[in-house]
Amino acid sequence: MKLVVFDIWGDLGHFRVPYTTSSPLTFPIPTKTSLYGIVGAILGYDKRNYLEKFQNKNWKFAIGIKNKISTVRIPENLINTKVAKMFARMPKNKSCRTQINFEFLKNPYFRIFVTSSEQEELNRMEDLLKEHKTTYTLSLGLSECLANFKFIGSFETSEIPTQNFVEIHSIIPVKLIKDPNQVNFLREGKKYLKIHIPTEMKPDRELIESEDFILEAYGNPISVKLDSYIPIDKLKENIVMF
Repeated sequence: MKLVVFDIWGDLGHFRVPYTTSSPLTFPIPTKTSLYGIVGAILGYDKRNYLEKFQNKNWKFAIGIKNKISTVRIPENLINTKVAKMFARMPKNKSCRTQINFEFLKNPYFRIFVTSSEQEELNRMEDLLKEHKTTYTLSLGLSECLANFKFIGSFETSEIPTQNFVEIHSIIPVKLIKDPNQVNFLREGKKYLKIHIPTEMKPDRELIESEDFILEAYGNPISVKLDSYIPIDKLKENIVMF
């Protein structure tokens, strides 16, 4: 299995929770559908139909948290474009403007692990990342949340079985944990979160799959007993892909 690994970070990030209305909230990590968008931006897929490229589940990811997860609320002025047809002649009607508090991730920093059965596209992405190039500008959720990135490396590895506790440096799908005793929750200085995020969408952005994940909010590894995991010896990190 070939893994391409890169870091992505920025001042702010926003991966909108879809069921929030008046005050948009953010997921603490990029969703899998957001990662499709990041890969699509690197490779130059059209934003109108890039999801068509990922319908066969040929791409898998793991997400490592490198900065403590923290959030900040920022008021944003929104304009009703149905009322304000021309920004140069903004109506005095107050209904065309509204101020809403957005929740943003503060100084988000993630390590993204990518593999795919589409080797040519994976190799092309690797070449672009090595040269610090992308086809379109990367962002962390919203176009206003511009992101920087760094190529970490390309690694050959494979999934190995285990019956012992292992330090996992990525988020973990809850479906892999059949018993709470598989996770060592008693370690000091840890903050564990369970989140539910979108994982698959149709090209028309209809949600078709979502999953529960466990993560450690301070970026520490999770001590867990799984059936198998993927080691990356050169990075001294172990991951689980989804």
